[in-house]
Amino acid sequence: MSAKNPAALGLVAAAGLLIAACGTASGQVEEAPATLKPIAGSRVQQVQLSAPAIHRLGIVTQPVRSAGGPGSGRAGRHSEIPYSAVVYDTDGSTWTYVEAAARTFVRNRVSIAAIDGRTAILTTGPAVGAQVVTVGAPELLGTEYDISGEE
Repeated sequence: MSAKNPAALGLVAAAGLLIAACGTASGQVEEAPATLKPIAGSRVQQVQLSAPAIHRLGIVTQPVRSAGGPGSGRAGRHSEIPYSAVVYDTDGSTWTYVEAAARTFVRNRVSIAAIDGRTAILTTGPAVGAQVVTVGAPELLGTEYDISGEE
């Protein structure tokens, strides 16, 4: 392009300014939607989401409940979680994501004794009362394994 065409030069300059302004309104760098943090001695990583990512994914949690005992039809004490909180690893292992802190989730292994409708009866897993992700867990697994669906 030559300097003989001031209109074209002005359009290029305006486009550059527009692209440079594509960020936040305040000019700050946007927070990454997700950050992975290693856990010492584990192959599992913490997944920390930004507030917009939590909203965009529609993350919902529910507490692990106590189950079993007399009158339940099952021997011994168990815990239960919504089946929607269960995710499967590439080798078929069963996991759930537990809210470790605000907007921070950690994958915990679970052993499933039975699936009763929409409920997974656990023999091992997170403590009763722990908040498990019931909506958005597959997206957390994809984030942890760096599976974006994009090439």
